[in-house]
Amino acid sequence: MLEEVGTYQKLKLMILHGEIRRGEPLVERSVADLLGVSRTPVRETIRRLEKEGLVRIVEGKGAFVADYSIDDVIEIYQVREGLEPIAARLGCPHIHAADLDRFEEQFNLYKNRASRRDNDADEWLKLGRDFHDLFIRASQNGRIIQAIEGLRGQIELVRGISRSLSARSVAQSSIHEHLEILHALRARSPQRAEKAVRAHLQNALRHKLETLHQSRLIR
Repeated sequence: MLEEVGTYQKLKLMILHGEIRRGEPLVERSVADLLGVSRTPVRETIRRLEKEGLVRIVEGKGAFVADYSIDDVIEIYQVREGLEPIAARLGCPHIHAADLDRFEEQFNLYKNRASRRDNDADEWLKLGRDFHDLFIRASQNGRIIQAIEGLRGQIELVRGISRSLSARSVAQSSIHEHLEILHALRARSPQRAEKAVRAHLQNALRHKLETLHQSRLIR
């Protein structure tokens, strides 16, 4: 069981970090040799990653790392836009001020450094993900939480695609949007928080599509 968990975590990270490229075949024996494990945990891991949308199994051909299209990216953001703004509205009354203080300090740090273009995009993505998780979990709606968790791997894979194409610096607009969400949560204004999250996701999708179209990496 421990071997299977370790195999799952390692292979998932390799996919998310682009160490195994999109569309690349996942041959059980090769993956097992790469990770230094037997084929059994690899087989179970591939099935698990298929359920998460990170792997696609083609009958008669085998397993492949998921290769997303523009339509896939749009669908993922449509689901997020349907769920996360509601989560922000529901979670608004339950978020602790201390948590908001912690995130505001980090957001302002990035804001002050943005003009120097010395922000780390990977660190920013993690901070943004943690912030979204804060109000999603505060929603106390198990079905929303479960639905978003089910998309987690796909969201991270899409982030990884666009991150490899975008500038390493953090966009000032993204920092501003996260601060707007935070201020709405601090004001205990559910409707304002819902609106801010929806606007942020719409802007994020627009920016991502522009980047992907310009790169012509996925269609």
